[in-house]
Amino acid sequence: MNKFELYCMIFYFLDAEYDENKSKALGDFLSGANPFLFTDIGSADPAVYVDFCNKIPEKITLENSLSIASEYIDSLNNDVVSLAFDDVNQDEWFKCVKEYLLSEHKGSHV
Repeated sequence: MNKFELYCMIFYFLDAEYDENKSKALGDFLSGANPFLFTDIGSADPAVYVDFCNKIPEKITLENSLSIASEYIDSLNNDVVSLAFDDVNQDEWFKCVKEYLLSEHKGSHV
């Protein structure tokens, strides 16, 4: 799993939470974090993805992906984003990551 794939998984989980609660603060974060707005590898606000990459280790596996994602979320010091990510279920995370990695997706070549 590469950094961009992990970044996208975090975005997907937060976006799903946004779909349920429509939090303006979470929506604002997701607007800048959106990895699909442009064709390049990054985020709508380039600083968001650069910050993410600076905080993430090079070695990401399925087994450590959730803990790395959680550490990144905690590093943001954003209560709204942290609360939204607190609902992530480990089994659901692993299932979704496996499905995502097996499908055609942006960033698979990175």
